[in-house]
Amino acid sequence: PFDCIVVDPPSYQKGSFVAKKDYGKVIRRLPSLLNDNGYALLCLNAPEIDSDFLLEKVKEECGAEMVFVERLENPSTFESAFPERALKVLLFQYQPAVDVSSVET
Repeated sequence: PFDCIVVDPPSYQKGSFVAKKDYGKVIRRLPSLLNDNGYALLCLNAPEIDSDFLLEKVKEECGAEMVFVERLENPSTFESAFPERALKVLLFQYQPAVDVSSVET
């Protein structure tokens, strides 16, 4: 497992990856690839898809175990009048649920 994973797929690559269709498949694998309290940096550079797409996909695929930390601002050189149409970079932390049945008292 990893302490940090950067996910930065193409928004669209014919025959290989389409963000709206395939990003969920990538997100679904994150818990199995991250150490406890590890981070996932999810990037999306599709002007037609807003950041809510990633927030909803993470919740849908990982439930409460992937906790949203923050959206990273783009550098001033890439400043946009329409931030939701620009590059979106969201940071999540993997916080797996503790199995209380296995905890000794």
